[in-house]
Formats: sequence, C-alpha cells, structure tokens
Amino acid sequence: MSRPRSLAMRMMAGQIVVIAVGALTLAATAALIAPRLFTYHFDQTGEADGIVRYHAQQAFESSFALALVLGVFASIIGAGLLSWLLTRRISQPIEQLSQAAQAVAAGNYDVAVPHDTFGRELAALSDAFEDMAVQLAATEATRRRLLADLAHELRTPLATLEAHIDGLEDGIVPGTTDTYAVMRHQVTRLRRLTSDMRTLTEVEAHALDLHLQPTPVSAIIEDACSSAERRYQAKHVALECAPCGHDTVVDVDADRLQQVMANLLENALRHTTSNGTVTVACSCTAGSTLITVTDTGDGISPDQLNAVFDRFHRADTSRHNDGEGSGLGLTIARGIITDHHGTLTAESEGLGRGARFCITLPTPHHE
Repeated sequence: MSRPRSLAMRMMAGQIVVIAVGALTLAATAALIAPRLFTYHFDQTGEADGIVRYHAQQAFESSFALALVLGVFASIIGAGLLSWLLTRRISQPIEQLSQAAQAVAAGNYDVAVPHDTFGRELAALSDAFEDMAVQLAATEATRRRLLADLAHELRTPLATLEAHIDGLEDGIVPGTTDTYAVMRHQVTRLRRLTSDMRTLTEVEAHALDLHLQPTPVSAIIEDACSSAERRYQAKHVALECAPCGHDTVVDVDADRLQQVMANLLENALRHTTSNGTVTVACSCTAGSTLITVTDTGDGISPDQLNAVFDRFHRADTSRHNDGEGSGLGLTIARGIITDHHGTLTAESEGLGRGARFCITLPTPHHE
C-alpha cells in the first residue's frame, strides 16, 4: 500500500489548483471583455483613419497582453507564497501533535505538546491532547502501583498456602482441622481480594450502575449494626447505634450504602481492642445528612487522615492491614460515597485516641 501524501502537500496542491483556476478565469474574462470595450470606446471618438486605428489596436493588444501576463504572474507568485506560508503554519503544529501522539502510543507520556495560537481549534486541540497525556500518565502510574500492591498482597496468602501444602506432602504439618482452617482462611482472603479488586475497578470507572431510591437513614444504620453485631460480640467490642432524631430520607443505592457501612464497621472492629466501643450515629442539617462511625481504637496520626483511603495503605502502622481485610475497603467506601455526590472523611485526635469516619450525603428537597 502506497503511503498517503502529507497534509501540507495536499493543501498546497489544492491551493495551486485554486490559483490556476483563478488565473485562467481572469485571463479568459479579460480577453473576452477588454478588446470589445476598447473597440466600442475608440469608435466613439469618430476616428476614421485606418492607420491610426491599426496602431491604436496594436498598442492596446500589446500593452493588454503584457499587463495581463505580468498581473497573472504576480498574482500566482503572491498567492503561492501566501498559500505556502499558511500551509506550513497549519501543518507544522499538526505534525508536532502527530509526533507527540506517536510518543504517547509508545508509552512516553512526558512529551512536549505544542501550544499553537494560530486558531482556536488548534489551541483547543493542543490543550485537549495535553490533558489526555497527563491523564494517561496518571492512569499508568496508578496501574503500576496497583499491580505492585496487588502482587505484594497476594504474596502472603500464597506463601502460606504453599508452605502448608509442602508441609502436608512432606508429613511435617499434620492434616488437622486447624491446618485446613488456616488454608481455608487464606483462600477466603484471596477470594475477597479478587472480589474487592473487581469492585474497585467499577468504582474507579464510575460503572457501579447505582439504583437510587428514597431510603430512611435509620433503616440503613439498623441493618448495618444488626449484620455486624455477632462479630462484635465475638471480639467483646460494644456496638452502639444511636437512633436518628427524625426520619431522615436520602436518595441512595441501599445495597451499596450497606456495603460502605459494612466496610466502616469492619475497619472499626479490626482496630478496636476488646472492651472497646464503636458508635454509629447520624444527624441532619440543611441540605445534608451526616452518618458517623466512631471507635475507641488505635487512632490515626494527623498526616495520615486522607492517606488511609489509599489502596493497601501501610504508611500508618496503627491502621495496617492485618490480614483480615483486603486493604481496599476504605478505598471502595469513599468511591461509592463519591458516586452518591457525598463525601467520606476521617477524623482522629492522634494515635491511640480512636477515630471517626464521617459520611455526608445530600438530602433531597422532597424530604
């Protein structure tokens, strides 16, 4: 397949055709009209001498032909030069954008994007391309970090399973109920990790397909506390659910909001020691509803209050992933609340002083 001609060549070819057609049209029009006008006006003078008429006709034709040739030649040169300048002015930034696109396609997102001011369209194209390159760079960095974190998270349960299987084969590890319980626990952890990864992908792509319905906040809190009550009792942690002051209703996907509450309650339980307390409460202000989950557990250092929502967060050892969770619960919870046009934040007075997670949801006007 032959390589297509460049945009500059096509534009110049088009301009040449336009110039040639214009020059031929000018020449033909002048050749048809000018001699007749000359003859008509010369006849109006009443000159009857043939020699005078002959020389006047020759003078007109020669001067007209010379002026026409020079005029057409000058117009072709001028129009051609202007067309060449315009073609280069338009094609150069497009070629630079093409080179930048090839670099981005090859994985180099740190490219110099030309910012052309020749026209609004080219300027908008350059800005859009630069934004795309920045977003692709951020996505690629996130992907690499996610793969690295995922590989790290998979390493522990896989190593545990491999060690137990090798021990069973060699007869070192007895095939007891406890041994199989450990292996089943690691399999459960892997299953949960893969499930949370799928949910996180949907959250980050804003593809959760939420089904919003008016739902009482008190019902959400009661269902969440009821589902978590047995696990709290097993760890001897008190779970207190304060009733809402009145029947506040919010437009939410009840299943997804229950998922958020389950993640927050599980996170609070994981970081609260026996005989501690976790309290769920709600309040309503003008235009918004606040749901809080407060624990008396490990607490969070001030510089980590936002970082705890990162994937597989480990910077703060007080809120580390101890193997019970996937390390994605808070990340998923914030993404779901964000898709509900709400906010999820963390508060703490410091390490060892407990933490509070605050959900703010918009309250519909029809309440």
